[in-house]
Formats: sequence, structure tokens, C-alpha cells
Amino acid sequence: MDKEILLKTENLNVDFKMKDGLPFVKKKFVRAVTDVSVEIFRGETFGLVGESGCGKSTFANATLGLLRPSSGKVIFCGKDVSSLKGAKLKEERRRMQKIFQDPAASLNPRFSVLDIVTEPLLIRGGYNKEERRRLAIEMLEKVGLSEADLPRSASEFSGGQQQRIAIARSLIIRPEYLVCDEPVSALDVSVHAQILNLLVDLQREMGVTYLFISHNLAVVKKICSRMAIMYLGKVVEYGSTEKIFSNPLHPYTKALMSAVLDTDVTHKKERIILKGDVSSPVNPPAGCRFCKRCPVAKEDCEKVPCMLEEVETDHFVACRFINK
Repeated sequence: MDKEILLKTENLNVDFKMKDGLPFVKKKFVRAVTDVSVEIFRGETFGLVGESGCGKSTFANATLGLLRPSSGKVIFCGKDVSSLKGAKLKEERRRMQKIFQDPAASLNPRFSVLDIVTEPLLIRGGYNKEERRRLAIEMLEKVGLSEADLPRSASEFSGGQQQRIAIARSLIIRPEYLVCDEPVSALDVSVHAQILNLLVDLQREMGVTYLFISHNLAVVKKICSRMAIMYLGKVVEYGSTEKIFSNPLHPYTKALMSAVLDTDVTHKKERIILKGDVSSPVNPPAGCRFCKRCPVAKEDCEKVPCMLEEVETDHFVACRFINK
């Protein structure tokens, strides 16, 4: 049985215009996301991995309608939401939500927990005060908090508890698509597993689809069924998480995998140290953007376009020099 595609992007590009005070000078753009085409299936956790500044959050915000693509499409439930505006876009975005990296910064310190969790219901409309309170209690209990926490302010809670409040806020309107933008990176290591297990349990119960952004490859391996690896705005490897981890093919993917801590001390892992400079996001190469740091790059890699090719079922790689 074929899986249902909830969201897909087609040749998605997001550029940011650089500020320049000089008149009659050609405008420059930062190429934050370039030609990204991926599919996210309903009910799955899709991982997005890459260095800081590679375009992960920009891509996620474009799928949510928070950024308008420079070109390309974002198709959600069969609709091209990248072309929608006003009330039609707002209607589709009611089915999407986001969990931010830093819970303390994403929660209003002047609001009570009740105000924070019920704000999406208030914005959506159609709920009276009693209904909003009842739904807030139900959602807080799902994330491990209680009715007694409703009058307290967010600043009274620990980082892990604040993230639970943020999760309750994002899920109270029952979204179909939830972006988890590094949801545990700002928390103590001791609560990482608790929050991740909570997200897995809530997905199982509510059927929500996650786009999970992370630097932690061990976490991605554990909870993501499929994933994409980005470098300087482009996807370099994409597909089944199991296949990518068991058979990483792109040189950048191999370098990332070599940095993951391994508990197997009997087999020594060779660490791949990347050398060279990162290409400019303002004037990137026409070919492979990883060419300046790639250990197997050829002279023409900078000029020859490099497209994703399927090397095995649900495993795509953008490199001309790989051992398939």
C-alpha cells in the first residue's frame, strides 16, 4: 500500500535580498534554500540534518507559509500553499504548528499557562471559556503536567517543563503537520530522552506528522523513518534513515556520520576532518556546493551541476563520484 504524501516541495528556492545602500548597484541575494524537492508522508517523522546556517529552519518556515518562496512550490494535502495569500493561507496554516528551539524565549512571560496553551484556540475562535479550559487541562495531562499548573507563569517552570507547555500549545488545535525545530537542543541532557519519548507517544496517539530538525544524528537515527541532509541550502542525500545510516554515500554525509559518538569500543572509527573553505551562499558554485571541502572532488565539480539520483529504493544522492 502506497503511503500518503502529506507535504512535498518541488524545486523550492528561498533567497534573501542583501541590504546595500549604494544606488544603481546590482542587488545581491543569499541563496538560503536552493532547488529542494522532498516528500513527507502522513504520520511519519522526517529528519532534516546539516550544519548551522545550511537552510534547515528557512526550509521549515517556507513549508509553514512563514516565508514566501522565491520560486518553486510547497504542496500541502494536494494544495499549492506557496501561492495562497490572506484568508486562504491562514486557513491552511491552522493545520500546521511549530515547536521552537528555546522554550523560554517562545513563551510569553506575562501569560499564565492557561493563557499560553489556549491562545491558539482563542485565535481560531469558536470556543467558549469553559471549553478552552477543559481542552487545556486535557492537553497538559497528555504532556505530563496538571490542572494545578494553569495559573502559574512560564518562568516558574524548568526548561523541560517549559518545553512541555510549548508542546501542549502547539498540539491543542490538533495540527496535521508539526515542525520540531531542534526541540531538545536548549535543554539539559537529563531531560532529552523524556521530551523525545513524549513526542513519539503523542505522535502515536494523535497521528501528527513531524518535520524534525536536529544536529544530533543519534536522535535522528532513533526517531526518524526518513531524512534529508542539507549543505549550503541544497539536499545532498535523502531517503530512508536506515539506508542512509547503513550505507552513507555522499562525502559530506560520511563526514557527519564519522563524528557521531559510538559505544562500540572494539571497532575504531576513522574520523573524517573536512578541510577547505565553505562556499559563499551569495555566489555559490554552479556545480557541487561541497566541492571546496570534498576529499574526492575533481576540477570540474565546481561547474558541473550535481542532481539527486536514486542509487537504491528510497535512497537519493547528489554526487557524481560515489561507490553505488
